[in-house]
Amino acid sequence: MRRMPYGIMNFKTLIEEDYYYVDKTMYLEKLEKMPDALINLRPGRFGKSLFTSMMYYYYDINSTDLFEELFKETYVYQNPTKEKNSYYILKFDFSGIDSAGKGTKDLEIEFKSCVINGIINFLNKYDFAYEIEKDKSIPIILKNFLTFFRGLKLKNNIYVLIDEYDNFTNAILEGDTKRFKRIVGNEGFVKAFYAAIKENMGTIIGRFFATGICPITLDSMTTGFNIATDISTDIRVNSMIGLTHKEVKDLLKKTVEEKDREEIYNLMVNNYDGYLFNKNADERVFNATLVMYLLNYYEAFKKIPEELMDKNIVSNYGKIGKLLKLKENDYYNEIIDELLKNDEITGELQNNFNLELDISKNDLISLLYYFGYLTIGENSFMGIKFKVPNKVMKEAYNNYFIKILNEINIKINNDKMNEIFSEVILNGKIEKLSNYVSELLKASGNRIFIKFDEKYIQLMYYTLLRHPQINIKLEYPCKDGYAGIVLMNGKNKLMKNNIIIELKYIEKQDYNEKLLNEKIREGKIELKKYSKDKKISNTLKYLVVFIGNDLKIIEEV
Repeated sequence: MRRMPYGIMNFKTLIEEDYYYVDKTMYLEKLEKMPDALINLRPGRFGKSLFTSMMYYYYDINSTDLFEELFKETYVYQNPTKEKNSYYILKFDFSGIDSAGKGTKDLEIEFKSCVINGIINFLNKYDFAYEIEKDKSIPIILKNFLTFFRGLKLKNNIYVLIDEYDNFTNAILEGDTKRFKRIVGNEGFVKAFYAAIKENMGTIIGRFFATGICPITLDSMTTGFNIATDISTDIRVNSMIGLTHKEVKDLLKKTVEEKDREEIYNLMVNNYDGYLFNKNADERVFNATLVMYLLNYYEAFKKIPEELMDKNIVSNYGKIGKLLKLKENDYYNEIIDELLKNDEITGELQNNFNLELDISKNDLISLLYYFGYLTIGENSFMGIKFKVPNKVMKEAYNNYFIKILNEINIKINNDKMNEIFSEVILNGKIEKLSNYVSELLKASGNRIFIKFDEKYIQLMYYTLLRHPQINIKLEYPCKDGYAGIVLMNGKNKLMKNNIIIELKYIEKQDYNEKLLNEKIREGKIELKKYSKDKKISNTLKYLVVFIGNDLKIIEEV
């Protein structure tokens, strides 16, 4: 029986050990019709490494005898391209470099080690005798090796494959832009490395393909390697990395019992889906590794995991703050305010960055997009509405909000929250919850957001109600409108009732009895409309009114 390839990044291992493979080989013919040097950027954990591994075995001149074994169930087996098994593959993998706390010299040593390992693997693979001069600089080591290869006067050329070309430089960028510029700038070893590749493109190097996350490194080294075409937003490869809805459904048919398929599919849509890499594309894709995580767990235990977000791979919420605070810009508060409250923000996608200039608001929004914290939403006359793609990323932002609260010495009381959860889940009551929301709002004041408003209060409810037994929806689409806060059964369906909370907010300076009565009347009418929606049955309805950060009314309707 085939297994789920969770964590498997080697294509040969995946096929030989009989794991499921989602066929992406149809994109090879598309890539061959593009320029010879390509770079494709995608967020982490989307399947970039497996794709480059598949390319390795398809184009490797020494893997000709393996073609049928490895590719017999794929598109490219029936539709081979003219460049099949026609290159010597020189592969560099920079994904393992850890830049945390390391100086420029230490990082240069690690980068050099990856370059040397790539050349050694090449020499061993093709049985070439060559002595690497390891005491030389990185570009000299590469140049001398390529000169040696040129001297062999072989019929076939090299295909350079690079996995995570920007891994360590992006990590540096999150905390130290000066160190970043020293490494990839005009005198940096990274730019010199790519300049050596550029010198040999079109001669002994026939093709170049690199994966990565962000175009900052690419832009910083353009004078060293300005021949590569960035295909990241090319509509033809929108779904090349990641999983489409059809691909996920096909996997479910093969691996999940029929009775569980719809539930698991819907969970995946809500938690792992939503990514779009061209504003005109009509197909959103899933985070591939998270899909495999859930199916791998189901395969082992025949049930859905309690935790839908794999703690080993879910994005680090701290990275959000590092990206947004880049170069101590003036846009941090504005952007985090809008995203935490609305889950979306309007901007323009930037395809290159110049760290010598002041960073713009669009630069920061674009960085969040490239790292997977945002994706393309709707087009508007003002630009693109970038949105938080799914619940996994929503959780990342929410964790960051908790970090912000901690930074201003506001700690969420776990004992109090356990009491609140018990009241909400078992008794359908929200008095303790709402009073605690008011308490935290008063403690935080206006120290977090530009403006205190209804969205801030709503966010606090959402933050407190994260619990496996509670499925919380904000602005939930109901008949005749959107319910502000809806609480439904979570994983084990212990809640006796669904709960709708209609939240009304009045600024303190606007408060009067007439306005309060109008808000109460509006809220009751809306609650009655929402409760008729068949999607929310067995519902308790609450009207909650805040005057500023003071809880004024909790009334069951």
